[in-house]
Amino acid sequence: MNNGVNNQNTNVNQNNANINNQNVPATTTPGQTSIQNQATTQNTPIQQPTIVQQTTQPIAPTPTIPQSSQTATPVNEKKEIDLSNHPQNIINENRDDSYKASQTTLNSIENPTNQTEEYIPNPDDMTSTDNYKEEEQPVRKKSKLIPILIIIILGLVGYLLYTTKNYQNIITKMKYNCTPVTSYKEEKELDLDSTIVKDLYAKVYTNIKEDIAQPEWNDTMKLYLAYRQISDHDKYNSNCNMFNSSLMEPYTCVDSNEFTPRAFKSEKLELEWKKLFGEETPITLGNIKLDYACIGGYEYIPERGEYVEGYCDVQKATSFKMEKKLTKATTYRNTIILTENVKYHPGENMDLPEYLKSGEYIYTFRLDMNYNYVLISKVYNDKYNN
Repeated sequence: MNNGVNNQNTNVNQNNANINNQNVPATTTPGQTSIQNQATTQNTPIQQPTIVQQTTQPIAPTPTIPQSSQTATPVNEKKEIDLSNHPQNIINENRDDSYKASQTTLNSIENPTNQTEEYIPNPDDMTSTDNYKEEEQPVRKKSKLIPILIIIILGLVGYLLYTTKNYQNIITKMKYNCTPVTSYKEEKELDLDSTIVKDLYAKVYTNIKEDIAQPEWNDTMKLYLAYRQISDHDKYNSNCNMFNSSLMEPYTCVDSNEFTPRAFKSEKLELEWKKLFGEETPITLGNIKLDYACIGGYEYIPERGEYVEGYCDVQKATSFKMEKKLTKATTYRNTIILTENVKYHPGENMDLPEYLKSGEYIYTFRLDMNYNYVLISKVYNDKYNN
């Protein structure tokens, strides 16, 4: 009897196994293994139900149960058993869920396009509003820097104007006081026969007629000294057009075969003036003549831009005599100082006029920025004893 029951149970188990082998895929998931192990370890006796109708739901194979633990059931006895809570059904449901999860995983691996991708915004797709927001901050910074830059520029302009004006004042002083070459720091005596000494002294030396005609040191005498520096080859034959004899008495100018006036350009006189008295010393162009002694005799005609010579036949003689001698020449830094000893002698039955003063005359020359020694002053020293 028992053998028949056991054989019947064995056949049921085999049928269940065959059904499971047909419906369950070969793929084994980790969840299946754990569930089978769990079912195997259970020792609760299982009563096999009488199967009335087969379902299409796959049934997992029934775990093997030891024979000693099974309870015999009469063959002719029929019982309806609730299989909803049967461990085998629970196993089958879990197996189905695991199978579906594995299929979902496989599908996601095989078809990656079906997965939901994270959206990463492209900077090129940003709207103009986003670009404006990004550019708004630098624009604000630039707008704040503009007033600062304007203030800095205005300050630099003011500083340049101030320094330029101050620089011009310094240059003016340098032109007057400084020299482009190194000079002696201590006074040094120069050779009286040196070229520089002879050249400077020739520019200021005057004879007795010139001293009598213009004894004062003024612009008329300075203009005459500048005129003396003009060489003969700078003069040329001219005419008497526009010559005014009334302003040049006793000089006259009449075109004739006996007299042809000479002339020179006024620019030449200006050049000699600057070389003798310096670039910064102003010049007033005027007639060149010393008193009525027929010395000089050139009238300035602005319309022609020329100095034209006049004719003078008045001859004045003098019995006064003088002695002039250069006694000393020294240099200090950028200056050269010439010392002249002058002594006038009265003529026959004639006394010396007061404006003829014997004594010591000191001429001071200074080297300017054009490398010219220009005459700065002429000083009379009254300590000289006649």
